[in-house]
Amino acid sequence: MLRETVARFAHGELEPQATAHDESATLNTDLLTRCGGLGLLGLTIPEADGGAGLDTTAAVITHHEMSKSDPGFTLAYLAHTILFVNNFYHASDPGQRARILPGLLSGHSIGAMAMTEPGAGTDVLGMQTTAKPDGDGYVLNGRKMFITNGGDADWIMVAARTDGDSGHRGRQPDQTDDSRY
Repeated sequence: MLRETVARFAHGELEPQATAHDESATLNTDLLTRCGGLGLLGLTIPEADGGAGLDTTAAVITHHEMSKSDPGFTLAYLAHTILFVNNFYHASDPGQRARILPGLLSGHSIGAMAMTEPGAGTDVLGMQTTAKPDGDGYVLNGRKMFITNGGDADWIMVAARTDGDSGHRGRQPDQTDDSRY
């Protein structure tokens, strides 16, 4: 049923606008909001938090069907739903989720992830950007490039090393002061 629904949406909504947005190099933000109305922006987010409560297979089916009609939009969709929304959900605390997730799931807020670096690409193990504690926050030091949705994003998650090569990547949700984000 998901495959059929997304295929109809892709054929009727994605295909007609694909060429114009590819040629203008713009993200169709209205279409992203339409995806939110269909419940497609939170496929992997639990229902209790406003998502669809589906699994990775559902996300792959959705991406597959959408990419047949508009690969460019589908990449922006993936960057929003998986790279940002899914990662945000698992790295955030309940206060952050309550404040930020509704806009992301509706498409009224757009997310992006700053992961790609010169010299490392998207190899997070080769990443050089660091986040060092500084008072109540962090100081970021590094360079990012090719941030899908970056120009349209309301929220950007930055991938950074927090403690050298110890294997620990990131912070635990309970270590976050919601007022900083």
